Amino acid sequence: MTESDVATDPIVAPVRRRHRRLRVFGAFLGAFVVAVIAVSVGAVGGASSWEKSYDGKVLPGIRVGTVDLSGLSREQAVAVLLAAYPVDQGRVVLRAPTGDMTIPYSTFGRRLEVDALVDAAMRSGRDGDLATRLPGEIRQALYGASFEPRLVFDAPALRASIGTALAPLTVAPIDALVTMGAKGPLTAPGRAGSDVDPAPVIDAALAAVGPMDAPAEVVVPVEMRTIPPAIDDADVKAAAARADALVGKVKIKYRKKSWTISAATIRSAIRFTPSDDGTVHVTVDPAPITKAAGKAKKAAAKKPRSAFYLKAKGGRVVGVAPGADGRALDAPATAMLVIEELASRLAGAPAATVEVATAPVAPKLTTSDALKKKGVPLLTKLGTWTTWFPISDRNYFGANIWLPAQIINGTMLKPGQRFDWWRAVGPVTPARGFGPGGIIKSDHTEPTGALGGGMCSSSTTLFNAALRAGLQINARSNHKYYIFRYPLGLDATVSKTGNSSQTMSFTNDTKHPILIRGIKTRGGSRGYVTYELWGLPDGRTVSIGRPAVSNVVTASTRFDYVTTLPKGVREQTEYPSNKMDVAVTRIVRNAAGKIIHQEVWRTHYVLWNGIIQVGV
Repeated sequence: MTESDVATDPIVAPVRRRHRRLRVFGAFLGAFVVAVIAVSVGAVGGASSWEKSYDGKVLPGIRVGTVDLSGLSREQAVAVLLAAYPVDQGRVVLRAPTGDMTIPYSTFGRRLEVDALVDAAMRSGRDGDLATRLPGEIRQALYGASFEPRLVFDAPALRASIGTALAPLTVAPIDALVTMGAKGPLTAPGRAGSDVDPAPVIDAALAAVGPMDAPAEVVVPVEMRTIPPAIDDADVKAAAARADALVGKVKIKYRKKSWTISAATIRSAIRFTPSDDGTVHVTVDPAPITKAAGKAKKAAAKKPRSAFYLKAKGGRVVGVAPGADGRALDAPATAMLVIEELASRLAGAPAATVEVATAPVAPKLTTSDALKKKGVPLLTKLGTWTTWFPISDRNYFGANIWLPAQIINGTMLKPGQRFDWWRAVGPVTPARGFGPGGIIKSDHTEPTGALGGGMCSSSTTLFNAALRAGLQINARSNHKYYIFRYPLGLDATVSKTGNSSQTMSFTNDTKHPILIRGIKTRGGSRGYVTYELWGLPDGRTVSIGRPAVSNVVTASTRFDYVTTLPKGVREQTEYPSNKMDVAVTRIVRNAAGKIIHQEVWRTHYVLWNGIIQVGV
């Protein structure tokens, strides 16, 4: 029976006539009836009476299958057929590896098509008028008429029931999982899934329940397919092992300073990424490492220096001082270097320290921009020196040191021109801002004993700048004793007493002009004076040797008890300085390497003992 034969189409059952053996009484009755019909019209009236006796009943000789319905009323015929063919009693059993699932026949309306069968039985032999149908009724009574039993069921309902029953057998696989915990990788096992193709099961069930002789229990086998997870336990274990090998602290450094990125930070940066082929990639998120690398930010930072215009006296621009890029920590690039280091460890390389990456920081005014704007030459700093000093009454609170630098600032020296300290500074007068400061007498120091005292810090600074510029030095004198703020053996004192003077001078022996810059700065209680010499380089190089010290006599400090100070108050009036002889060699070579200046600066410092006065 096919699916198209079920459900709503009415049954038109063919009448199948078959020969049967006549009993003696039947033969006699048949001959008698025929004779009556043949000889007398009055026989019709008798037949009518006979037919009326079967009103509401099945005529004689009607069978459905093996069931004789002769003389039965509709209700009786229905009851007899249902009892004879209980095709609605039973079930379909879906037999899966996980267990049986039952679908009762009643779920999809499997039943005998009893109404159509009884209707056909009730109509059989009753077509036409009495005269026409009477011979048929007689033949039907003598020879019988049979209808094949048929059943119906709701195929869509059976399909739906099977689909519902099989649905729980489709289980998605669960991939194995690996995540990073606080102490290391954590794994969870995977689980295989399953699925079922319902089409063959439905086809088998439809075919099995269609026949009338189907058993009360139809067993349909269900084949399940196992679906392995895309990521299995072996995949995540391998990824966990790789992650474990990556975890470890990493040392980063910038020059001589170093910092440690902890193993916990590295662990927090590890990510597990599944791929299409089922493997799990171990990757490192640079974000946590970038943040950790910020430890080096301050040490690696260097402010950019903008180019600026060098000006002579009066503000005339004579050149451009080059700018310089600054420097900043490149934390993202450093993070990538750390990740590369981790990868090399994974490959078996020994642990190494990572040098942090830096990025240049451009100044606001670059050298090229400055040169374009003014059209002046790019100058080079030929020599420079800075000296610090305590701001006090010994230098008129810095004025005696800073004023010469401000006066000299912007001085241009032509090729061959001589610089002389006193000619450049001019008269030292209170009207110009100078005041009393320290002076070294024959056997003691007077803190405020000379107008312009302390100026030697400025002259010494300019001398050292000219010395390092490789210029010709003409005049230089040392202090009576060594002052620790100055380069040993390279101090240059200046003074004026009556008609005598002590100066510091040098000559621009290059072929180009030289600009002298004097710079005043301050930081807290300390002052700073700086001199810079700018010009076009001629290729000369300067070598200054280490001071050679000899004939050393160690100074001492004594206590003097005085009544000029309050009781218990101490004041140091002299600072100890050793007696010694110092020799410093300078060699200046031109671009070809030929010596153009070679001097030995010889200095004799006297013994100068310290004195601490104590009030009594």
